[in-house]
Amino acid sequence: MTTAREFITLAMKEAGVLGVGQTLLAEDVNDGFTYLSRMLSQWQKRRWLVPGLTHISMPGNDLKSNKIGPGQYYNAIRPAEIKSAWFTQTNQSDQSNRVSFNLQRIWAYEDYAKLALKDLNTWPQAFFYDGDFPYGNVYIWPIPSAAYQINLLLQLPIGFSTEISEGAFEGGDGYTPGAHVAVPLIGDGVDGATKEGGDGATVDVTVGVGGDITDVTINGGGTGYRIGNVLGIDTTIVGAGTGFEFTVENTVGSLDSEFNMPTEYEEAIHYNLVVRLCSGYNKPLQGTTAALAKVSLNTIKRANTQIPTLQMPPALRGPKGFNIYNPDGGNVN
Repeated sequence: MTTAREFITLAMKEAGVLGVGQTLLAEDVNDGFTYLSRMLSQWQKRRWLVPGLTHISMPGNDLKSNKIGPGQYYNAIRPAEIKSAWFTQTNQSDQSNRVSFNLQRIWAYEDYAKLALKDLNTWPQAFFYDGDFPYGNVYIWPIPSAAYQINLLLQLPIGFSTEISEGAFEGGDGYTPGAHVAVPLIGDGVDGATKEGGDGATVDVTVGVGGDITDVTINGGGTGYRIGNVLGIDTTIVGAGTGFEFTVENTVGSLDSEFNMPTEYEEAIHYNLVVRLCSGYNKPLQGTTAALAKVSLNTIKRANTQIPTLQMPPALRGPKGFNIYNPDGGNVN
């Protein structure tokens, strides 16, 4: 897999910053990584540059709002927006065939402020996303209890931030007491659960005299992970215990982080990074480079574009349409 360092080196060559047989200075490598990270942060906010969507799910907890961000109640990257939301009932007798109920989006804080009973606790109907920083706030109205499971549709993360930097664990028991160093985190169904994740992450594990895990410290961040991944532990090292789960709460990128996007992104990243390096290093930008940067982005746009079905407001769906005497657009009786 291509690393961030390799993208930067090749782009520096095409921009005329690095000559054949030369080696980049550490300062130039770091500057290139800054340009690359800023560019991908911009791309993350554009739906047509993100290859896919994912959803996260949490139960209602009788709170008016909950934070969304790394390590927060909704454990994900802080989104620019929530694409859609729905809920299911957790008290259905048949949990294998839950019915999903759509939540209507409240587009602005000013509209949320108009709700008369903000503390109403009953059947959810709408959601509002306040994109605060560093963590956003998700409001569900009316306030849901644990009888409702809230699902949020978000854009997948793009870029090189795939190394684990923070996480939380549930200890389990039955493991071998002692201090275990550099124990691999694995995602292949340990303890009978469905695990997922990247590769190469290790943790230092402390197991108490009773066989329960009391402390876990990240040793190596690995690569290819996403916030929210749930991982198991290598039981050949810590003993055949049960119940351990490690949830990724944050990831970081480095110069040696591996590329985690579809292959068609490679050319777009390369040529658009060259454009930024030419600007940053005051180098002339070739017309062919600018054209290739545009074409490669258009290729991604065509591949990723998904246009939702148009839904007309009620005022425009009524048989008589909207007018000042009939603002709802329906029949006047």
